Amino acid sequence: MILNHLKLTNFCVYRGEQTIDLRPVIRHGKIRPIVLFGGITAGGKATILDAIQLVLYGNRASCSKKNEKNYEQFLRESIHRSVPLSHGAAISLTFDYASEGQQNTYEVHRRWSMKGSKIKETVIVKKDDKVDRWLSDNWSQQVEDLLPQSISQLCFFDAEKIRFLAEDET
Repeated sequence: MILNHLKLTNFCVYRGEQTIDLRPVIRHGKIRPIVLFGGITAGGKATILDAIQLVLYGNRASCSKKNEKNYEQFLRESIHRSVPLSHGAAISLTFDYASEGQQNTYEVHRRWSMKGSKIKETVIVKKDDKVDRWLSDNWSQQVEDLLPQSISQLCFFDAEKIRFLAEDET
């Protein structure tokens, strides 16, 4: 799986629409497949990791700010504070995935907003630029075939996790 773009719309500290290019770059003839984010404390680094987890896994995501909150409360609190809850927030992730000798481009789009007193969430999945209704309706099962949630923590982690692993005496 090669991540290409992450688009955040009114998600947590990111107001408006922000697009982050995640594609590996080639420098001096070598591919650089690792993406690092740096910045001040509370600047939005962990939010980027949370967004990737959330768009892929929904209510099963291991987000840093989720803690003991129920999923609906977490989504409500993830809408940027200056945006009406009825406008909501959205995350899109575009990635390439190769299977059985064929590479496909996927775009997973997760959007949520308040409808009355409830959060309304939708997930739309495109495969090679075409909306795939079956994938959209079955995304929570399909993503487990692409990148199981149980191993996603090995792919998306922050400096706190590295420090914990480095200090773990086992």
